[in-house]
Parts: sequence; structure tokens; C-alpha cells
Amino acid sequence: MTQPLQAMVVLASEQLWPNIHGLVHWQKHEGGLSDLCIYYTEDEHRSARPARRLQEFCQELYPQIRVHLPPRPLGILPQDVRNQVRIWQAQLPGRRWIVNATGGLKPMFAGAISCCDLPNTEVVYRELGGDWQRWLSSPEGPKPVPFFVDLSETDSIPIQSLVKVQYNSPPDAHWKVAAIKPLPILALVQKGLETGWKWEAMFRECGIANGGQAGFLFEDFVGACLLELGIGEICKNILLQEAQKQTLQEIDLAANYRGQLLIIDCKLRTQDEDKIISQILQAYTVCRELGGAGARLLLLRPGLRFSAEEIELAEALRLHVLDARQTMDFFRKLAEFCGIRGPLPSQLQAAQEELDRARANGILEAFACSRWSRSLPCDEPLQTILPIGSSLEALTQYLQQDWIAYQIDRYVWIRGKNFQRLSASAIEQRVRTLFSQLPGLNIAWEGVSKDSSTYYVRLYPRSGEVIAQLKQFLARFSGKNLLG
Repeated sequence: MTQPLQAMVVLASEQLWPNIHGLVHWQKHEGGLSDLCIYYTEDEHRSARPARRLQEFCQELYPQIRVHLPPRPLGILPQDVRNQVRIWQAQLPGRRWIVNATGGLKPMFAGAISCCDLPNTEVVYRELGGDWQRWLSSPEGPKPVPFFVDLSETDSIPIQSLVKVQYNSPPDAHWKVAAIKPLPILALVQKGLETGWKWEAMFRECGIANGGQAGFLFEDFVGACLLELGIGEICKNILLQEAQKQTLQEIDLAANYRGQLLIIDCKLRTQDEDKIISQILQAYTVCRELGGAGARLLLLRPGLRFSAEEIELAEALRLHVLDARQTMDFFRKLAEFCGIRGPLPSQLQAAQEELDRARANGILEAFACSRWSRSLPCDEPLQTILPIGSSLEALTQYLQQDWIAYQIDRYVWIRGKNFQRLSASAIEQRVRTLFSQLPGLNIAWEGVSKDSSTYYVRLYPRSGEVIAQLKQFLARFSGKNLLG
């Protein structure tokens, strides 16, 4: 028996992911579509242009589907939507109809769901989170009934097609993308720990040809990690260019995974601390223009530490941040951003265990050497005695803890803050109790400052092995208070 033809009606808006998701699902799993009817209004930016981009997207992805775009904008009232659906049904008889009520204004949504009482018509709706509903006619009015559509059904759509349909590009502009290749992630992490994250040396020692620019190599590395996570559609160096080859938009990495466009903004530089706010605002604009609720963006900055205010702003704009503080959990955090739960793939798990061991040995950051010295300000000219007290104070605040340890020759000095206003003898007792856990360590109490706000301890590890043990011991207090 021949299956009846099916036609779909969609409401064009800035949020095109629900339309794309429905189009792919019904074409692949619900008997296919013969026609796509796109409803749009006179709002050029929010409806008419998205409608034309969706038309082009469908013709590119499914050339066998006939796309119907009205010659002029349509109204926003419920009766406008219902009347247009009936016009299409009269023009295209003998079809089963799917009306996707997602998108558009509330009156348009009301008009779309009112169509559930029309013959051979099914009305569906997709929540922003990806859940779908069928709206069924009842004596009390239309009622929603949940049904399942797999979020991964759109995973095979090429990145170039997705950014093209989502982004409001000038007519003469075009998108260019570059492919991602697999890399030996574990070997690169091991070389990174050995070389202090010198990316050109890491790639060279792993036998990988490279152009020598650390930032691009890091992007290749992150893209290869996404491949290892099982994400198939990934691109790098995604450029929107005019005919004169002027770049209008640039995206470092993008991946298509489970109904979302994952965007990763990578910067390996360590001197952008004065530009972070502008980077956050720019990232928000890019994320909104490339998919809105259908996109997620990660600001990946292994060489910087965001302030509490900067993180708060990013979170308020629904952006994600992975800065220097989180790099020792890099592979876990990357999987979390992608929405991947459960054990890491074997190579990424082994690489994460390398970072875990390094952290246990006192290493606090990976993938870049952050310019912690930028937290050592000095407004005075170089002189015979360096006034480093204020600089150490700033570094303590930068690390968000109440202590700082620094080594001069064989001695390790502890400079701590007395936030609890303890007596000198009480601090000394706590310090001696704390460090007495390490045999082979001589402890010299150097006293407190005049205002009792700061205390000083000089430690003498009697061997290199004791220094290694001291680093491991202090790693437990990274980002925490030493006095409790």
C-alpha cells in the first residue's frame, strides 16, 4: 500500500533549531516529507530572513522536498495562521499534515494549535530543552501529550550548513571551515607535562608536523579531544568572509552534538586580563546569533584566571568558562560542557589520570603557563632592595587562599594571612603541628608582622625528596586556607 504524502508547516523565527529538528525527524523516521510550508511575518530580521535561510537549508539538505514560501509576509493573529494552513491544504490535497507550532509569537502559536481539529492534521511543539508534545483535540480544547524525539537525530548535519542557516549573513558572504584530525592525546599530555606546555615541542616530539603557532596547535588538540569523545561533526577555523575575503566572523571550534551547536572560543594567550569583559560580551553575541537556545559556548582560557565578577557575568549570559583553575580537570570539564556523562573514553581517561598525578605532586595548571607574575605589581623603579611584600599579597589574593609559598635556594618560605586574628603563639602551634607531618623538614618560626595580620615561616627540606613531598602536601591546600 502506498504511503500518503506528508507536508509540514513551520513558523519561521530566530530559533530555527526546533524547525530543523522536526524537519530531520519526520524526513528520516516518520515516512518522509513531500512539502515544507514556511510561515513568516513582516518582521524582516526575526522571521522573513530566517524563513529564507531555512528554505535554502532544506533545498541543500533535502532537494527532493518542495519548499513553499508565500510571496508576501503573513499576519500574526491566530486566524491568520489557521487560514493559511487551510489554504496550503487546499493547494496540496491528498497529504497528511504536520504543523510545528514552535516559534513565532503567542497568537501565532494559538493559531497553530487550533489546527489540531483539522482533518489529517497533527500539531506538534518542541520545548527549548528538546522535549516534544503532540497537541490533541478534546472537548476542553487542545491538550499536549509528550512524545520522544532523539536529540541526536541532527548530529550528522554539517557544521557549515548549521552556521549558514542560523547566522544572518550578508548576501555576498560565505562560510569556510577546516576539518579536525585525530591526535595522540595521551602522548601530547605527557610531553606537555615534560616540556612545560611548549606546544611546538610537544607536537614535534610526538612526530606530528605543525606550523609552530601554539594557539592553533591547542585548537587542534581540543578538536581532537571532541573527536575522542565520540562527536562526529566538528570543524575549526570557521570563517564568514565577503567576496573581497574580508573576515566578518570567526569561530575557533564548533561541534554539532545532540541538538545543539557547541562553540569553543579558545585563547592560549596569558595577557588578556584587561579584555575579558569585552570577550564575554562578544561571545554572548556570537552564541545568540549562531543558535540562541540551540547553542552553547565555552570560553576556554587555560592561561588566565577569571575574577569572581567575570565568572558571574559569563554565567548570567549562559556562557561556560574553563580557566586556569580548572585545567587540571580539563577532560572531565570538557565532557561536562558537551553534556557527556559517564566514564571518559580510554585515551582521555588515561590523559586525565596524568593530570591527576601531576596535581597530586603540586602542579596547579595545565596547557599554558599563566602569567602569575602579572599579580606582582610594583609602581616603583628597580632598586637595590625589592619591595615584594605587596606583590606577594596580590599573588595570595589571585590564588584565592590565605598563604603563599616561595623558594629561595634550599629554603621554602611560607607567608600567611592571619584572618582569624589568632595570637602569635597559637599560629606557631598550628603551623608546627601541620608541618610536623613531614619528616625531614626543619621548621623555623619567624614571627608575625606588627599588626599581627601576617605570619612568616621558614622551612628547610633536608633533601630533594622532602621538597617533592612538601609540594604534594601543599597541593591539598591549593585555593584553601592553611590555618583552617
